[in-house]
Amino acid sequence: MTRFAFGGAAGEVLGSYFKRDCQQARLSNTFKLYYRLRPLIPVPARHFLQRRRNRVFDLSERCDHSTDFLRDFGAAVETEREQLAVHPWPDQYETVAVLTHDVETKEGLRSVDKLAALEERYGLRSAWNVVPYKYRVDLGILRDLQDRGHEIGVHGFNHDGRLFESKRIFDRRTIPINRALRDFRATGFRAPMVHRNLEWQQALDVDYDASTFDYDPFQAMPGGVGGVWPFIVGKLVELPYTLPQDHTLLVTLGETEPTTWFRKFEYLRSLSGMAMLITHPDYLDTPGRLDVYRRFLEYVAEQSDCWTTLPHEVARWWRIRDSLKIQTCETGQLIVGPESGRARAMRLGNILQVEPG
Repeated sequence: MTRFAFGGAAGEVLGSYFKRDCQQARLSNTFKLYYRLRPLIPVPARHFLQRRRNRVFDLSERCDHSTDFLRDFGAAVETEREQLAVHPWPDQYETVAVLTHDVETKEGLRSVDKLAALEERYGLRSAWNVVPYKYRVDLGILRDLQDRGHEIGVHGFNHDGRLFESKRIFDRRTIPINRALRDFRATGFRAPMVHRNLEWQQALDVDYDASTFDYDPFQAMPGGVGGVWPFIVGKLVELPYTLPQDHTLLVTLGETEPTTWFRKFEYLRSLSGMAMLITHPDYLDTPGRLDVYRRFLEYVAEQSDCWTTLPHEVARWWRIRDSLKIQTCETGQLIVGPESGRARAMRLGNILQVEPG
């Protein structure tokens, strides 16, 4: 059972893009071979292969959102502009910002305190997705982050790119992943390289998953759910990331300003969408890159209509929202259900449409 942010024609568009993502989320034989050989390939050679692959993309074109999805979703909304829905976000917020980090190496784990302190300067907190079986994880670091208001998630098994190579491999790794979830006191999961199989992932003892994306042409496992809102699939709340990853922005595109992040954030706000960012302590490793991230944090902290929160809180709200109903009464519309006082009704036509480009 899959339930999307909106019903009707808009929901049908969301469903069709999700179905396409499920069909496309497969590794090619070339990538399967690459991940088997990856431990033997020196890091500089890996970077060379990645740069060579990225040359096939036209970097002069917009690479931060799907114009096809925007066209299809906009057309669907036009057919039902008066349709009522519960606004995606509580407490009069128009959008939500969620900061997440994928901690890929032991060097990255040693950098988390510096990055966490930077976020705290702006009153922000983030989720740290830690690989459980690649490097030694100091639980004291994780507990300290949690005590400071941050969140911990589990980032796959050992980051070898083979978690979804076969059902046998995935099933064998499920038990130790679930053990790590308990040890880390984590309720969320993100697969490395955002490889994904949401049917298999139902076996994980988590409340939410964050292994999908709205649009990201640079991923080895292609696809993209199009939508910029959470959705429920099986027992999971699925939280797609919607901002270009730091590696894409700072390395692949070679940008030295957070302009693309700002522009995508405004696009997401226009759709009352979720701005979820993935960064890596391993890539925010120079003063210049760190300053780009700092400027984005400053920008987010200044947005008065933005709910800045953690993934588990978004997942909690999304389950509440899923249970709410809109009833028509003499005085207008009434929302009934748990925490209904935090919710409000909206007309789909109130989602601002932006021009592709």
